[in-house]
Amino acid sequence: MTRLPLSSVVHVHHRGDRGVDGIMRLIELASHDGPFEATLNAMCDELAAIIGADVASVYVGEDDRLVMRGNHGFPASAVGTTTLAVGEGITGLVAECMRPVSAAHAAAELAYKHIPGLGEERFPVFAGIPLIGGGAVLGVLVLQRSERPFATDEVTLATALGAPVTLAIERRRAAAIRTARLPGFAHVGGAVLGRAAVVATTTALAGAPVELERAIARLRDDLGRAMRRLRDATVPAVGAALDRFALALCDQRLRERLIAAAGHPSGLRSVAKDYARTPYRLGAAPEAADGATEIEELCVLLGDARTLKPGAIWIADRIGAFVAIAAVARGAAALVAGDAVSPAAIAIAREANLPTVSDVPGLFSWARPDDLLAVDGDAGCVLIHPAPTDIERLRRAARMVP
Repeated sequence: MTRLPLSSVVHVHHRGDRGVDGIMRLIELASHDGPFEATLNAMCDELAAIIGADVASVYVGEDDRLVMRGNHGFPASAVGTTTLAVGEGITGLVAECMRPVSAAHAAAELAYKHIPGLGEERFPVFAGIPLIGGGAVLGVLVLQRSERPFATDEVTLATALGAPVTLAIERRRAAAIRTARLPGFAHVGGAVLGRAAVVATTTALAGAPVELERAIARLRDDLGRAMRRLRDATVPAVGAALDRFALALCDQRLRERLIAAAGHPSGLRSVAKDYARTPYRLGAAPEAADGATEIEELCVLLGDARTLKPGAIWIADRIGAFVAIAAVARGAAALVAGDAVSPAAIAIAREANLPTVSDVPGLFSWARPDDLLAVDGDAGCVLIHPAPTDIERLRRAARMVP
């Protein structure tokens, strides 16, 4: 048996390496949606441990001031109350010159500014890192300890570790810009928190060719799961919708058209458009138009392999029975429509206790894929990037999906 040379052996860095674990934790914290100061406090804990500092502070730029929004090592009362102007103190100097600054004894420097109540005189060794995003200073990371000046490689490491902190600040700023409370019409009660997953429209189906057999098999699995979850349903519209879903998957003529179209990037879109036009060309009854809409939804579901995930809040312009069946099968957290939700979809959502809100104006002007949403199915409203107080209120009022 041929043995690999020792140098080629793969080493997996398992949990227990404080530096690696801390950096991974920093990256994870950067995407948290909890209270901002709690997130930055947790990041400061990790930064202090990684660098070997007694104090780690994050100052965030707010209206030409630097406000301490995260800290490890100082009294908790310092967070939110300690402020400096840009250019004030050594921390302000870091923001002004947009470069790392270090000092072996901060109080001896001309730029030093004493802040009463912090007790920072116990930690004279200083290193400040500018947190830069979009060419501007978003804040300053400050590291302090009682002895041993920060070496150049430690300042280099701290500069690199400032990236997740910068990301956390940028995400909160972006979220704050797009925070909204959108009213709608309530259909199914319950309050949930989750990430937005956008149900594509037929015009968005011009993607890569579809592996049709795999996509159909996935929808058959969805149908089976939905039937199990809805087996106790007593509303006739639910059973009828499940039957239509099954018949559509077995429709040989539709299957042949899908096979012929699946190899082309716009194939599913063309099939969906043909079915949408047919009832109007033939002057058929409204029920035929509803059936064509469901075939459109089927094409959308066939073309989507990754977007519509469990635990997500599915948002769409309109929601019909087939999307509702898939949502129940895949464990969606809620359904939200900018326009209407069909009666059959409402019946399915009610049987599955799936919070549902329709007629939400401006939904797609505010919501983006993966945005954090809170859906209040009792009040009939959708919160885009809800504030921590709104999240806590909903948690107290009803069940929440993490």
